[in-house]
Amino acid sequence: MSYKIRNIDPTKYTFCFRLDKYDCYGLRKGICSLYLSNEEAKTISQQEEGQFKESSVLYCRNLAKELLDDGYFENESFQNDMYSIRLQEGDCGHYQFTDGQHRTCIAKHLQIHSMYVNFDDAPRDFSLICSACREKIQKEIEDKKVKNKILSIFKKKKEKEIPAHFIDKEYIEFRKDSPVKLGD
Repeated sequence: MSYKIRNIDPTKYTFCFRLDKYDCYGLRKGICSLYLSNEEAKTISQQEEGQFKESSVLYCRNLAKELLDDGYFENESFQNDMYSIRLQEGDCGHYQFTDGQHRTCIAKHLQIHSMYVNFDDAPRDFSLICSACREKIQKEIEDKKVKNKILSIFKKKKEKEIPAHFIDKEYIEFRKDSPVKLGD
């Protein structure tokens, strides 16, 4: 793949994430840990007793603090690293990750309006839609099948499940009026 570094405003982009309750505290608990007070986060962390990795209350809080302390979002040179933020633009208008979804989600929550990322700018002669849109299309096709229509009558209504791939604004609340609460 051929990547080109670009400066973007992540608050203006719509991303396709592949996160679940094992990767994200917000998806597990319904509120992003960045919106908790330091006291709330500390109490929850003690209750979690190290059970969770990426979905722990402190994972994104600590990562956000490190990224801010290092000037990650302002420094283009970080995108020359093998763990840079790498994106592909889908024809559906959504941006899908090869790497960097936690960092980008943090930037969007922090309302950072300028950051560097690597875009896959390789020319292609085919249509590319993000995984979330592709999964929605496949679900619509399955739902239209007569057999599945009949079976759906007998199925109990389940709580809305988070799909494997989803569009950020459909499952993550990015607050504009509530400041993120980070600190020691």
